[in-house]
Amino acid sequence: MNYFRTSVKVETKSDQSPVTIADKKVEEMLRKRIMRSFPDHGIIGEEFGSEEDHREWVWTIDPIDGTRSFIRGLPLFSTLVSLLHHGKPVLGIISLPALGETAWAIKNQGAWLKEERLHVSKHSKIQGAALATGDVYCFREKKRMRLLNQLHREAGLVRTYPDAFGHLMAIRGIVDAMVDPWAYIWDFAPCKVMAEEAGGTFINMGGTGNDVNLRQGSALVGNKTLVKKLNQLI
Repeated sequence: MNYFRTSVKVETKSDQSPVTIADKKVEEMLRKRIMRSFPDHGIIGEEFGSEEDHREWVWTIDPIDGTRSFIRGLPLFSTLVSLLHHGKPVLGIISLPALGETAWAIKNQGAWLKEERLHVSKHSKIQGAALATGDVYCFREKKRMRLLNQLHREAGLVRTYPDAFGHLMAIRGIVDAMVDPWAYIWDFAPCKVMAEEAGGTFINMGGTGNDVNLRQGSALVGNKTLVKKLNQLI
């Protein structure tokens, strides 16, 4: 938080996304802690790449998910950490430091925020649903604008809550589902285990749930009935 709402220098990565010294410092700190405690584990991080990611246990790190929000002083950015066992997430953490909230889940132990056990919404129809979505440019890049326009026509409320903040809103049942057209394993891995532990589901757009691509894909998050109906729009 030392760099939040300061004149932090912004660099542009090869994929044209922004990165700051805060992104790098946070990932460096988390990598050091993980390697000190679990020297036989692998790591996949957004800023510094993969290290021994073929191992049985692998951590994923997104030091600042929502760097654009962080740069603008918006408090919806987060730090994401997950633990994969044979490639499948078994632990997930979403920390929103500017809001003072941290949610987490462990496989078969539920999803939690402080003492509150989290549950996805039970709303099962697109009509009247409150939906969170990724940024408009993500829909445009992935040629999903028709889907976004249809959601605006049919749902009760559609709000752009990008990054893990939107996923967490769906996991908490504050919105009924999250529609995310584009992200990577360090974004999706913690959200997947948390959604499932909150009684929901996490699938790729157009997928079945049995073939989830965490490496680079898309996501629908919410209760199974609503997610199935959203997936039929793809």
